[in-house]
Amino acid sequence: MDRRTYLLLLDDQHRLLLCGGCCGGWTVPQVRMTASASFLGTATRFLQERFEVAAPRYGSVYGIRQSRTGEDWEFDRATATRVFIVHISDGEGSAIEKQSVTHARWSIAELRRRRREISPEGIVLLVTGYIEGWIPDGPITLR
Repeated sequence: MDRRTYLLLLDDQHRLLLCGGCCGGWTVPQVRMTASASFLGTATRFLQERFEVAAPRYGSVYGIRQSRTGEDWEFDRATATRVFIVHISDGEGSAIEKQSVTHARWSIAELRRRRREISPEGIVLLVTGYIEGWIPDGPITLR
């Protein structure tokens, strides 16, 4: 089973951190995981090691995506995915951008305007709903 975590890093001005160095487009940071790894633990270690975010602050909303056996979705195999919203400061966002020219923070207006350039599909809708407050508090299941 393919397991991964997508990280939606939002700064104080509600800008989303995107990575533009892979896949020929823009995406959010993601971590592939082993079968026994904890989603939250793996996400926390990744943020600390890769982006030097010492104490990640997770939002209360997160998404869960679990494909069923035999369902074709990404790579034609069963998947288990978590999407975590992480609050970062403007300073942490600036430090991440300085680490690599392939990282950028986009405002909600820019996300909406360029939504077709961002993968996975639906990230802009999730971020917008979170910021504007129309997504309910707590886990959301994406099926």
